[in-house]
Amino acid sequence: MGICLRNIVARGLALALACAVAAGCVQDTAGSASARKRVIVVSPRPPGPMPVAGFARRLALETGAEVTIREVDILSHEAIADAARRMVREHPALIISPTSEMVYGLREVTETIPILFVTMADPIQSSLVSDEARPRGNVSGFTFHVPIEPKQLELLKRAFPAIRRVGVVGDRWLFTSTSFRMLADAARGPLAIGIERVHFEDALELERALAQPAAASVDAWIVPQGTATFRFAREVVALLGATGKPAIFGSENFVRLGGLMSYSPSFEDPSERVVDMAKSVLQGFPVGELPVERPQTFRFAVNTATWGRIVPPPPRRILLLATDFYGADGKP
Repeated sequence: MGICLRNIVARGLALALACAVAAGCVQDTAGSASARKRVIVVSPRPPGPMPVAGFARRLALETGAEVTIREVDILSHEAIADAARRMVREHPALIISPTSEMVYGLREVTETIPILFVTMADPIQSSLVSDEARPRGNVSGFTFHVPIEPKQLELLKRAFPAIRRVGVVGDRWLFTSTSFRMLADAARGPLAIGIERVHFEDALELERALAQPAAASVDAWIVPQGTATFRFAREVVALLGATGKPAIFGSENFVRLGGLMSYSPSFEDPSERVVDMAKSVLQGFPVGELPVERPQTFRFAVNTATWGRIVPPPPRRILLLATDFYGADGKP
């Protein structure tokens, strides 16, 4: 389903671009012209949701463009502002940023250089774009954000019918998001589950939050996909595992690390989609006319070693729903 939708979108973009070239509105820059164009790829510290080095190699190979990687400390507003000014002075044909923070900095200094983002956040909620179908302006990109948290809660309840209170673990973006509101609405509905917010921005904050009496009162955990949970995935799995309570995560990576189960997008590397978007931009298609991309299909993964340690054991029929299984070594 996801592959079919992607092909339809790709064919649509190609047809639109061909029409624009035929009309004389867009210069045909395929082939040797794109090789002369320069692309800057931001490598954030801490790392973002995309393997930058491999993506940059693939981008250079498939477009023929000159691709440069720029490392940026995204925890420093000064470093972001300085890096944004330096990048804009280089006049690249395109900037690709696997972090929202850098996009905000770039928009302060340019309204013309095309920018593609990769983000965990809701692009509208976080003000990256105002319209996902037609972003306009000079920004578009790929988001992992899909409001699947109600489904995660449903799976958790089916696996552990006795749970009455669930701790939701995430950063400030999560608790202001549409996803969290949908999760809270689902919990108040027929599932009749209480919600306890567990907010953190780093591993130390999470450890302190889990030591509070409110956190101790929950029966299980939900860890939606998010920036802080991505950055501190190993610590999140270890700290929640130490509570002895079941957890469902928003990324399969947590299951590889020993987390119990996850319900998440079926792929975690958006490189192919972002390269396709970059090709369109380098060939002259306006970045603001590119719809924001997101995952279309989903997977339910289980760590069988962690599953075997749960007491009391969940119903085995839940395993029939799983699409992926991982062992204690994190391998399928």
